Amino acid sequence: MDKIRVLALGGLDEDGKDLYVIEVNDDIFVIGAGFRYPTKTTPGIDFIIANFDYLKENKERVKAYILPKGKTNSFGALPYIIQEVPAPVYCTQLTGLYLDLFTKERKIAYTYDFKYITLPSKVDISGREFMFFSTCASMPSTFGLSIKTDLGNIVYSGDFIVEYANNKYFKLDLNTLGKISENPTCLLLGESVNATKTGYCSPNHKIYNHLVSQFKAAPGRVFVAVPSDNLYHMDEVFRACAEFNKKVCLYDETTKWIFNLRKFEQEPYFNSKNIVPIEDILRYKEQDLVIILSDVGEKIFDKISLLANGENEEKQLRITENDTFFIGCVANDNNEVIATSTIDEVYKSGCHVYYLTRKSLGKMHAYEEDIKMLLSLLKPKYYFPIEGYYVNLLENAKLAFEMRIGLTHRNIFLLDNGNSLLIDENGAQVDFNISGKVPCGEIMIDGIGVGDVVNEIISERTRLSEDGVAVFGVAVSSKERKIIAGPDVQMRGFLFLKDKEADVMLKEMTKMFIDMVEKWLETTKDFDTKKIEEQITGIIAKYLLRGSNRNPVVKPNILVID
Repeated sequence: MDKIRVLALGGLDEDGKDLYVIEVNDDIFVIGAGFRYPTKTTPGIDFIIANFDYLKENKERVKAYILPKGKTNSFGALPYIIQEVPAPVYCTQLTGLYLDLFTKERKIAYTYDFKYITLPSKVDISGREFMFFSTCASMPSTFGLSIKTDLGNIVYSGDFIVEYANNKYFKLDLNTLGKISENPTCLLLGESVNATKTGYCSPNHKIYNHLVSQFKAAPGRVFVAVPSDNLYHMDEVFRACAEFNKKVCLYDETTKWIFNLRKFEQEPYFNSKNIVPIEDILRYKEQDLVIILSDVGEKIFDKISLLANGENEEKQLRITENDTFFIGCVANDNNEVIATSTIDEVYKSGCHVYYLTRKSLGKMHAYEEDIKMLLSLLKPKYYFPIEGYYVNLLENAKLAFEMRIGLTHRNIFLLDNGNSLLIDENGAQVDFNISGKVPCGEIMIDGIGVGDVVNEIISERTRLSEDGVAVFGVAVSSKERKIIAGPDVQMRGFLFLKDKEADVMLKEMTKMFIDMVEKWLETTKDFDTKKIEEQITGIIAKYLLRGSNRNPVVKPNILVID
C-alpha cells in the first residue's frame, strides 16, 4: 500500500513563493516553483524564493517538476532550484517558452529537459499515472492534475474559476474532472486566494465591458495598458478591438512578443492586417486607433509613467487631451505606491483616464462558490487548503466544513510551510515532531546571486534609502607615510551643504577623518586599511547620530598607492 507525504516549502500564509512537494513512497514530485515579490523592507531585492534545502538533501528522489501555470511568479524559482536539483520539467509548450525566456533574461545558462503535455492527457511519470486537466485562469492552458495512488487520487486544483466560455485555452475541463471523480479522491489541494469572496468569480474578472464603454465614449485614440502575464485580458482587448474595427498599434517589442504568443490559440477573431506600425499611426484617424502597452509587475507602471511624462523613446506618441487612457493593471500589495503615482502622472497629461481597482476587477482565482463546486464534485477524504494568507486558508477550511460533505476538523488540514501531512492505510496525520519539520524559509535573489544577500546588506540598503550615505576618500603613500591626495568627502541624501550647521558638521567630519588617517600612518606597520576603515566608520557614525539624529551609511576608502 502506498505511503504519501505532502508538504509546502512555500505558498502557505503568504502571497506567492509556491513550492509544493508530493511524495509517494520514495518518489518526489514538485508542483510549482514560484517566487514572491519584495516589499519596501527588502530594498534592492529582485524577488524571494523558498528555501529548497530539502530538495537538495533528497535530489536523487526528485522525479519531476510540474509547472501548472505560465506566469513568471509561478515558475521563477525553478532556474535557481533545478541547477542543484535536476529533473524533467512537465508543462505546456507556452509555459516552456516563458520559462526559457525568463531564464535567458536572468542570464542563466541552463537547458531544460522539457516534457510537454497536452490538455487533457494521461501521462506516466516514474511509473505513476498522472491526469492533467485544463482550468480557466489568467494564462492559457493552465492546468490542475490528479495522481493515482493505492489510497485514491491526489488532486491539485491549480488556479481555477468556473467559466463556461467556449475557449479551450481558458476553460475548466469538467469532463475530465468528472472522470477523475469516478474514483475516490484521497486528498484535494485547493487554492484559497479568493476564498473570502462570496459568489462566483465570473464575471467579476472581465475587463471587456469596461473597454467597450470607453471605446464608445472616446473622442480620439485609446491607450490600453494590461499586464503581460494575463493573456485572458489581452484576449479581451483584441476581441473589443475587432468588434469596433480598431487599428491596433503595439507599443514596443515586449507588447509585440506578447501578441505573437497568441498564435498558440489560433483564434481567428482579430485580423493581423489591422496591426499598425508605430511610425505609421499619423496616417490613420485618431478615432480608429488603439495603442496597447504590456509588461509585468512594476515595469508596466514605469512604462506608463514615461509615456505620460513624454519621456518615452517613441517620439511619435505623445498623449493629448483628446486621448483616453485605459489602465487595466490593478495594483497589488507590493506595487500600490508606484501604481498610485503612475495614475497621478497620467491625469497630469490632461487626457481622460479610466483605471480599474481591486473592487472593480476580481483576481482570476476561485471564489467561495467555485471552491464549493470542486469540493462537491470530488468529495475528498482529506482536504488541504493551499495558496494565500492564513485568513484565506482558514476561510477555505470553514466553507468546506460548512458544506457537510464529511469534511471536519479531523480531515481538513491547515498547515505551515515545512509541516508534513502523512497519509497511509491507517489514516492521515500531521507530523509535528521536530525531526519531521522540514527546513523552510526564504532565499533572496539579488541580480543573479542566490541567497548571498544577508540581513546586514538589507539593513544597509534601508539606511541608504532613509538616511543617505557619507563617503570619505583619500590616497596615501606608505613610503612617505603621508596623505598625498584628498581628502574627498561626498554626501548624498543626508546633508544640504547650504545649511550652516551642515557646513560645520562637514568640516568637523573631514577633520576627524584626516586626524585618524594621519595617526594611523604614523603607527601602522602592515598598512592594512580594513581595520582603520572600520574604526573610522564607527567613530563618524556615532558623531553623525549624536549631532543629527540620523544614521547614514558611512563608507571610508583609503587607497595606498605604493
